[in-house]
Amino acid sequence: MDIEKFEIGYKEYPDKAKGWSGGVYYPRKEVVKRIQTQQDEVKDIPTAIDTVINGTLKISSRTWTETEETGFGIYTYVEGPIFVLKTGLKDYKWTVIFSNQGREPIRVNCYADEVLMIKDAMIMPGCDQEISFINCSIHENTTLQFFVSDAATCKEDAGFNSLYIKDIEYIECEEKKQGIKPTIFLASDSTVQTYEKFYYPQMGWGQAFEKYFCPGEELTEYMSDDRIYPQCHVYEKESIIIENRSIGARSSRSFIDEGKWNALLRRARPGDYCFIQWAHNDATAVRPNRYVSVSEFDGFLMKYIDSCRSRGIYPVLVTPVSRRNCDDNNGEFPLSFGEYRDVMIEVGRREHVPTIDLCRMSNEYMKKVGPEEAKDLHLWCPAGAYPDGAYKDGVSDNTHLQEYGALIYARMVAGAILTMEGFEEIDKLKPYVDISFEPVKEPLMVKEGPGRLDTATDIPTGFAMQELYVADSMANFLLIWNDVEGARSYNVYRKGSVDFQFFPLRSVTVKEKKSASVLPFRLPAADVYQVKVTAVFEDGSESESSRIIEFRA
Repeated sequence: MDIEKFEIGYKEYPDKAKGWSGGVYYPRKEVVKRIQTQQDEVKDIPTAIDTVINGTLKISSRTWTETEETGFGIYTYVEGPIFVLKTGLKDYKWTVIFSNQGREPIRVNCYADEVLMIKDAMIMPGCDQEISFINCSIHENTTLQFFVSDAATCKEDAGFNSLYIKDIEYIECEEKKQGIKPTIFLASDSTVQTYEKFYYPQMGWGQAFEKYFCPGEELTEYMSDDRIYPQCHVYEKESIIIENRSIGARSSRSFIDEGKWNALLRRARPGDYCFIQWAHNDATAVRPNRYVSVSEFDGFLMKYIDSCRSRGIYPVLVTPVSRRNCDDNNGEFPLSFGEYRDVMIEVGRREHVPTIDLCRMSNEYMKKVGPEEAKDLHLWCPAGAYPDGAYKDGVSDNTHLQEYGALIYARMVAGAILTMEGFEEIDKLKPYVDISFEPVKEPLMVKEGPGRLDTATDIPTGFAMQELYVADSMANFLLIWNDVEGARSYNVYRKGSVDFQFFPLRSVTVKEKKSASVLPFRLPAADVYQVKVTAVFEDGSESESSRIIEFRA
């Protein structure tokens, strides 16, 4: 194998994580040293990379996963060689030939630009295996790092493991041609996402966006054929396609880190559009893996803009939907995520990117209609209004949208396209837009359905699950419930299929509950679970539990 084409470095994490400071978690900082030759010694190990028989490379590295004290910040660190190649912002197919020259099976992994492209591929003893992946680079240099899986949870327990690579090949992917009709991709969070019927009336504005494009044409809706995650829905008409790849609980950072941006770039073609809305989860410092500070936000937006433009895709920035945040502000509506919104406006101006100020428009609209009518935009509904769905016991959510709000805000975004001037790419889009459809608020019919509809004021109501998905043998899910007056904290309980009682899953403080409308939880997969929540008061007393949610993971 010829490694002269690569610049070889060694990545390590010599210092412990700084941890929590000022409400923000600081993980370990990487240090990268350049290896001039294969024989260079690297601190702590005799040989980081070595050539063995017939040019096969032996790579030694160690990996461990640290979880910060709240359980939400999970960081996998890999100390070992990195391979750097100047590729530009292009799409490459990489093919790696792994070899297991040991006596036990090994599970190999590969990061490309910090995105896990090969995960736990099993290589049997004495066998070679060829594995390929496509990386749509968002950096001028592509960085590869190979390692063997390790269950270590701290650096001290992580041993050095070796793997063998016979070859690394790469070819630039064939240049894509413009599609027969343009596609508008949507990259955002839960305020834009498409939802299943079970969660009705919850709806993201991306789910309603198609109503304002070519309304006379027949609509076909289906899941994206790459099926990378079930929230990806395609809305196809005769003249245009809208592909909503938005997913809840993601930020401008985590959407890239999880490979979702790479998957979008693989599908997009020159002449397509990508509407990019971030900030809701970027601003949530209590969730370390997705937090992006205001000072970092510009840099992350530029990754989206540059990687779009280098491929002939038109980026469009959309500032975040404002929250219904009047309850704690004397009926007034402060602008939500104002600092992030300002960054998006400035980046759009500086880089001449079309920018739709949905944050300001949604905020002004709520001011106009007032606090009570603003509930009709967001996910507020009484118990019994939707007895067959996730919110049968009612819900009061000031962040997420229900159908009426999704339609209102989708119409705002479409209307902004029509009024925008100075962008040729937007002028090309205007003939497809029609905002003549005006949303109508449907009256609620509240029914007393089967099951308990709690009326006691100290019992958490509106308890519902959102976005259950399984990754790395773990069930990841979001829970939502209404605040209980006087509560100092909440206890969430879980029960597995073989358990005879409920066990604590974790405690949630009032501050933590108010910091996010939905809260993430994790449990080992491959079981049937029941979960419930109670309120805990200042005197230590605990309320009766909410309704019980049962699910299979």
